[in-house]
Amino acid sequence: MNAPLPRHRHNFSNLMFQSILLIVCSHGLSLSHAYSTSSSTNRPLDSSSIASNAIDTTLQHHHVPGKNASHNPMERRTFFQRGTAALTLATATTVSAAIHPQSAEAATPIPNLGSPAPEFSLLNTRGQTVTLDSLTADPEKWTVLYFYPGAFTSGCTIEARKFQEDLPLFQEKNAQVVGVSVDSVTKISEFCTSEGLDFFMLSDVGGKVSKAYGTSLSIPGFGTFSNRQTYIIDPKKNVRWVFVDVESHIPKHSSEVLDKLKELQQV
Repeated sequence: MNAPLPRHRHNFSNLMFQSILLIVCSHGLSLSHAYSTSSSTNRPLDSSSIASNAIDTTLQHHHVPGKNASHNPMERRTFFQRGTAALTLATATTVSAAIHPQSAEAATPIPNLGSPAPEFSLLNTRGQTVTLDSLTADPEKWTVLYFYPGAFTSGCTIEARKFQEDLPLFQEKNAQVVGVSVDSVTKISEFCTSEGLDFFMLSDVGGKVSKAYGTSLSIPGFGTFSNRQTYIIDPKKNVRWVFVDVESHIPKHSSEVLDKLKELQQV
């Protein structure tokens, strides 16, 4: 049984960071691409809708203290925390609305299917330098390179756990799973250790590689993040498939990647 999702202190800075990722993911959802395998029912919501829904969920699923709440320190603290969460998400909506549409788009186009995957050289969670050449050194090895917004966030934790659960199946297909984010080596190392991951992740601080793969989202005032996208790269270093609509169905994403990998290997 998996351990509970990581619990963070309910302070303002953490809530603000979660809100920033909310903006990132909502803008990522609005990106469309011919490689998407989602059905027409998985329609993206705009950032204001997502933030509003989150605020509504906060208020609807928790009891809001009445007039006597001020007499109970615990209820007063809880009410303040929930109010702060709602206020932070509302702020995220305002910030998102102020972002110029082009500023949140991918910096470069997503590589075409069949084209060479962009070269890179990044440090992994084990302190080793990893390149595309080193990943494809085995002439039979396939690579699942998945980009995610941030370690220790709920969506990214679920995604990593699912890839870990299916790792033996990927290995049976002679494929390796590698995660990429703009997080520091220290942070992704702690993340892998905390979740007991048997695959490593790469630190793309500054988002240079994310930009090369068309998955970078730069938000003025907040920095650069990796959009949640997954690339299947064959042993010849060619991009064979790209998943761009991952956010709407994270729990089943790993199994979808596995199915597509099997399909591509049969061609």
